[in-house]
Amino acid sequence: MRVEDLTHDWIGSRRLANTIHFRSYRALAIESSCDDSCIALLERTKPNQTPTIIDHAKRTLHSADVGGIMPTAAYTYHMATIANMCREFCKKHGISATSPPDLICVTRGPGMAGSLSSSTEFAKGLSVAWDVPLVGVHHMLGHLLTSFLPQQSQPNQTPPPQFPFLSLLCSGGHTLLVLSKSISEHEIIINVSDIAVGDSLDKCARELGMYGNMLGRELETFIDNIPQHEKDEFEDMNVGTRIGNKYKFRLTLPYQTPKNGKFNQDDIQFAFAQFLSNIQEYKKKFYVSDSNSDTFDDKTKRMIAYKTQEYIFDHIIDRINLSMKKHGLRRQADGKFIGVCDFVCSGGVAANKRLREKLFKDLKFDEIGQSPFKFHFPDLSLCTDNAIMIGLAGMEIFEKLKLKTDLSFTPLRKWPLNELTTVDSWVKVNDDEINRVCKY
Repeated sequence: MRVEDLTHDWIGSRRLANTIHFRSYRALAIESSCDDSCIALLERTKPNQTPTIIDHAKRTLHSADVGGIMPTAAYTYHMATIANMCREFCKKHGISATSPPDLICVTRGPGMAGSLSSSTEFAKGLSVAWDVPLVGVHHMLGHLLTSFLPQQSQPNQTPPPQFPFLSLLCSGGHTLLVLSKSISEHEIIINVSDIAVGDSLDKCARELGMYGNMLGRELETFIDNIPQHEKDEFEDMNVGTRIGNKYKFRLTLPYQTPKNGKFNQDDIQFAFAQFLSNIQEYKKKFYVSDSNSDTFDDKTKRMIAYKTQEYIFDHIIDRINLSMKKHGLRRQADGKFIGVCDFVCSGGVAANKRLREKLFKDLKFDEIGQSPFKFHFPDLSLCTDNAIMIGLAGMEIFEKLKLKTDLSFTPLRKWPLNELTTVDSWVKVNDDEINRVCKY
């Protein structure tokens, strides 16, 4: 045999070996914690590499006509949707009993119990039928990790955040500031004492007469269309008092008493329920009782919408700045945030461009009022609930934590993020199963 033939055979063998060594593995993910039925397929070819999004799909229950999401209606919708949706999706991508995915990831919680159970039970059936491991994923961990995925709208990608980092998780069901030290270590710095920011925005929009399935987005669009000269007028208007305020509309930030304003208070919290109460009380006092009308004139409606959204986001900024004074880098702080270089904002409300602007502009983290952090926002399409984030989080749990979920697990309506690995039904995965699934 000629030397050239030996060389050719050696090169071909190396190529074949490399092909086998880096053969990809695929994860099928399902999400149904609220009113969205979602499915996605992700593929990873190398350890620590961001997985490729092969495809994803979403179908949403229309709930605008009934004034919000009804748990029983959402459960029925998912039960009627997920199986057929999955069958169509699997047929499209050649997934079957003879060619199954290597891992199944499904949202275990937190969320509405009925909505969760519709997909968790379906995922268990797939796991048994295809004989592949299953990971029950924390919904908010999925949101937290979305900033690791590339943004389709940005040609120049920024590096993903590095642990430890801070996350503002803001959605219809949760508002949290979280310090994440690893995939499994999460400390809740600020929680919400009443309702989440997304829920508050939705309720305020509905009280202002807006209609739609995503009322927070409708509110944002409505405010974006306000003429700039009116925005300038509303911005300069003092609503802290009714004196000199021609609309007599009053707003204050929650927790602004001298006691609650101290930076070293033990428990810093978000609170958003009062913003709806302000609108309701204003309507009752100045529109229902005085003019026998339950609707605002157009300009008043624009003013209330603008000021309410601004104050809701100002409250978020105020609480985070307060936590930075307590845990940041200042001499009188406890230094809990030392080493943090990245700030993530994710969840449905993170899609709001005004919130993003105010985070950039108004967060003040050090002694001279500058932010030493790099900001990370998920792609707009990944801010709302989706199965892609569940697949990513499930793959990270399986590979990094070497955990899967026993099929006896049940959905968790409440599941604190700082208790990610302490709930029942986690099963340790040995290296043989890791290698069999991941095929690296």
